[in-house]
Amino acid sequence: MQNLHRLRVWRAVVASGSVQQAARNLGNSPATVSQHIIALQREVAAPLYRRDGRGIAVTEAGHALAARSEALLAEAADLQTFVDRLAAGPATRLTLGSFSSATTVWLPDVLRAAQLRFPGLHMEILANEPAPPGERAFADIEVRAESGLADPVRMRGHDRDELLDDAYVVVTEADHPLAQAPEVRMAELAEHALVDLHVQGSPSGEVIDEAARAAGLDLRYAAGADDHHGVRAMVAAGMGVTVLPLLATLDLPAGLVVRPLLDPTPVRRIALHVRQTMSALPHVVFLRREIGRVARAYAEDLAARGPQGTAI
Repeated sequence: MQNLHRLRVWRAVVASGSVQQAARNLGNSPATVSQHIIALQREVAAPLYRRDGRGIAVTEAGHALAARSEALLAEAADLQTFVDRLAAGPATRLTLGSFSSATTVWLPDVLRAAQLRFPGLHMEILANEPAPPGERAFADIEVRAESGLADPVRMRGHDRDELLDDAYVVVTEADHPLAQAPEVRMAELAEHALVDLHVQGSPSGEVIDEAARAAGLDLRYAAGADDHHGVRAMVAAGMGVTVLPLLATLDLPAGLVVRPLLDPTPVRRIALHVRQTMSALPHVVFLRREIGRVARAYAEDLAARGPQGTAI
């Protein structure tokens, strides 16, 4: 390994053009760098440099040695990484399923904190909206939404933590007639074209349909999308108004506003599901706690912002 270290020092000298600069780059003294290149030249038994005033001039052989050593040093670095990983043991892997708005709003800070706390943890984030629960394997940790009127969902082999109820609100252009009032009643939606959010495996369409039936309404949809970002873009383009969970409205594009929806207010329930066989693992305990914490902070912020958590 000493020869490899001397090659690294030599490459630093060739790349920087001087012993002094190479020493600064490597965090060594110039005397130490000089000792290494003298020893390397002795080992290869060929002139790698010559004195040039107070510095050195690299010979053709010296340049060739530096160039030929690049691949070897890269392989050595890869080998060292492999050895370090063997010493540390296999990476800890975890799958985490979530729906779009929770993934965007809640999870980035939580996952970053987990990465810092557990450097060997590999987290695979899965979208759990595109397929109904029975059509795919559950993740180790799942943040799932369900209809607020339905019975709580129990996932086989998972513990359940209920996080909060997320109210649905009306999203309109700022100059739309519905935006002029502090709140909107469900019956008023029948008079306007709507943009439908209907994601397979998500409760959104079911929740809105239940609220419309409760108000005796037949809603008129002008367009639809299976992603709340697409729905909001259609509203911004003037295609109609929409009804979205409040969590999906925290980063609205400019020109859109939110209004509370009443009589009735559609609600989705958000719950956290944790695989029972993993629930005692330190990184799972940490993630479970942190997801609960950000959900509580979100709920407290909504309570402080007024009816249905909207800022009018």
